Amino acid sequence: MTYQFGNKETQRLDITLGDVIKAIPPKFVKILTGKNAKILLDTVFKQTKERKLDFLLELEDSSIFHLEIQSTNDKNMPYRMLEYYLLITSKYNNRNIIQKVLYVGDEPLNMEGSIELPNLHFKYELLDIKDISCKELIESPDLNDKILAALCKIENPENYLLIIFDILSNIPERERKDYIVKLLTVLDFRPKLKEVALTLKEENKMPLTITREMIEKDPFYKKGLEEAYKKNIIKLYTKKSFTPEEIAEILDVSLDFVKETLREKDNLKKDK
Repeated sequence: MTYQFGNKETQRLDITLGDVIKAIPPKFVKILTGKNAKILLDTVFKQTKERKLDFLLELEDSSIFHLEIQSTNDKNMPYRMLEYYLLITSKYNNRNIIQKVLYVGDEPLNMEGSIELPNLHFKYELLDIKDISCKELIESPDLNDKILAALCKIENPENYLLIIFDILSNIPERERKDYIVKLLTVLDFRPKLKEVALTLKEENKMPLTITREMIEKDPFYKKGLEEAYKKNIIKLYTKKSFTPEEIAEILDVSLDFVKETLREKDNLKKDK
């Protein structure tokens, strides 16, 4: 029997993009805000329940830039953004707050960018990364900018990949492995571009290789994979009524990990 879950790849992309963007790709921030980045700010807000934002940055004019990255359409996104807005303004109450949601999924964008109620009018900017010109990102000297370009609309896929491959071939091996992990994760969400990459690999234009060791050493991937497993454990336990032993066998994880995850779930319920 085969069990498949759709959120593992999505979490891989979210974590990888978080890693790339936290390096503050200069051209990418300038494209989104029209201003230069200044300081990367703390994204954790401790309230009754902790909320963690994807990206929070102070810009050169002291305004606060909040960015959420979405790889799937979320009908509750406007309410999430409103909650984040209130948290940000409570901490930076005299600042101009710029909020944007960047949609990076391959499916068509289908989310609202505002809330219109009788006593509440709230909006933020909703962007589809496929509508952003990749030219400026590709021309940026920062490799994180160049990797993000893979999610935009690429006019010449082969030329883009050859540029990336050439750069990867000329950086230290340890650094190269980290960037290959990031690139391949992003390409998983652009299947057509990944096909071009694999074709170039077969032509020996670039040894685009990723090993289990590279994945296991990537802390962002490990964290995302662990969270994906935890969600699936809880789903199988609460919605499918599988026993911990059955879940461990289905997901090929240790029984101790399953039991610890379920204990954490029970503790969260008690705290509420």
